Amino acid sequence: MIDRMQDLLEAERAGVKCLQAMADEAPPGEKKDFLTSLRNDEGRFCAGLYRLIEARGAKPHNKVGAFAEKVLALAGETERLVLLVKGQAWVVRKIDEIPQAEMNPGEKEFFADMREAHVVNIDACRTYLPPGP
Repeated sequence: MIDRMQDLLEAERAGVKCLQAMADEAPPGEKKDFLTSLRNDEGRFCAGLYRLIEARGAKPHNKVGAFAEKVLALAGETERLVLLVKGQAWVVRKIDEIPQAEMNPGEKEFFADMREAHVVNIDACRTYLPPGP
């Protein structure tokens, strides 16, 4: 369980990093506010995962996932958002893979909140993407 939490913490840190950079590049307005809100969600889940790992008696590592660099290496905002949606969906899948029996009630509540926020954020990101074919 700790390894799962460490992986998610690494991914959430990557989310903070790329969303901060994207928000910094965005002009003032709705999209900048949106990206900042997403970054804040990722930061909130970093803090929560950090606490959960410590509560299980482990030390959270300091790694940041390579995902941030992959997103930021893309030139276009649309391409970045598409990859960001994929990253958010990855987190949802990883949460879904955690056996319920391995979680205590507080962890179940935390992961349910984290999952729901990522699902909502995926839909919100899609509103900024051009319509598909």
